[in-house]
Amino acid sequence: MTIDFARYLAESGPRYLAIARALSQAIRQGELLPGTRLPPQRELADTLNVSVQTISRAYAQAERMGLVQARVGSGTWVNSQDDGRDPTYLSNSSPRNTQTTIDLSIAHPICPEAHDRRFRDTLTQLADMCIADVISANRPIAGLLHHREQASDWLRKRLGVPGDADTRVLCNGATHGLMLAISTVVQHGDVVLTEALTDHGLIALSRTLGFQLRGVAIDEQGILPEALELACRRFQPRAICLTPTQLNPTGATMSESRRDAVADVLLRHDVWLIEDDVHALLEPPGLTPLTARLPQRSFHVTSLTKSTVPGLRAGYLSVPPAQFHHTLPRLRATCWMATPLVFEIAGIWLADGTVEEMASTQRELLAERQQVATRVFSQHEYSARPSSLHMWLTLPVSWRAEELRLQAEQEGVLLTTATPFMVEQTPAPRRIRLSLGAEPDIIRLEHGLRQLAELLDDTPPPMMQIIY
Repeated sequence: MTIDFARYLAESGPRYLAIARALSQAIRQGELLPGTRLPPQRELADTLNVSVQTISRAYAQAERMGLVQARVGSGTWVNSQDDGRDPTYLSNSSPRNTQTTIDLSIAHPICPEAHDRRFRDTLTQLADMCIADVISANRPIAGLLHHREQASDWLRKRLGVPGDADTRVLCNGATHGLMLAISTVVQHGDVVLTEALTDHGLIALSRTLGFQLRGVAIDEQGILPEALELACRRFQPRAICLTPTQLNPTGATMSESRRDAVADVLLRHDVWLIEDDVHALLEPPGLTPLTARLPQRSFHVTSLTKSTVPGLRAGYLSVPPAQFHHTLPRLRATCWMATPLVFEIAGIWLADGTVEEMASTQRELLAERQQVATRVFSQHEYSARPSSLHMWLTLPVSWRAEELRLQAEQEGVLLTTATPFMVEQTPAPRRIRLSLGAEPDIIRLEHGLRQLAELLDDTPPPMMQIIY
């Protein structure tokens, strides 16, 4: 292994992070190939004149980011790009007792009993009126025309997304839509920009598709136009993936003026925009998507999973007209066509107002839970939207995020640190993401939040404290 660590070790900050950063760069640039065995920890420690503990922590950090894998008795090996390990909160190696565990770790809309009843009623309705094409058709690849026409009308009128049925593609959820959009205009090795903290699914896609993902500084409204300008000059990116509304994990939402400024930068640098608008219905009507500001250079992705029920994986991808014939082969290669039955249900709900009704209910229920969380953490620093799925909580200086996650899990509360959402190998912010929708019972939710608040007001147990 020949990696120049000198420029990384000269940086300020912990050395283990600098070494992990060097490993990340070497892997992404092809200096370290999948299947390469890393040097034994003591050997590398001697080479770099650092402690074995520093190398151990660097390897552990690289493993947490899905770059390498430690094998007992065999050493540490570089992962394949599509072999990144899931974030802790997504792993399901052992069943959890949902009667005792309170899950604040995963993004999940609230699913009241009324939603279940509406779903059952719709299935009954489908039995009487469903057309044969829903189970017999395997064309057109973009989706049945009446489904695309329903979706197009809704996207244009409710979300303000330009286009018509001929530029809409039905896909199996938003992540599938993102993959289709990115693979249409991005090649292996291209640079793609995104927020410095972004959805872990995009990070996984960068490993799967082999593009270079670069993070751009953010604030409470999301990406900073000035930082975006500098990043465009420095990296000359092929595309940018942005979540202007309720960015995961921070909840940052761009004002109209911020959206104007970001669009101006993208137009000047002729960068493709891929807009993830999956949380659009969690905000009241009124926000105009970035896509509307540069329709010839933008892909828009949304779905119904975060605003209705998570199992309704009805995703909608709006494609620039000139790129439509490039997107269809990628849709065909990944699933042939999206499942028509899902869009038959979605179409009924779009037509009879169920989607808007469920979205309104979701906003009300989330607002109630945000108010509970605000009361519980009134003495702490946090950020959240009034109807967001998450709260982005700052930790006291006595706690580190991973320590808190482990201690909370021991007490039956699951949460997520910032690590899965980090694009660059930099020190993680002292924050945790609390998801407020997965726990069905608001009383149990409040109990879990109060358990966390009590932990934050205390000091970590001595055995939990990491020695640096």
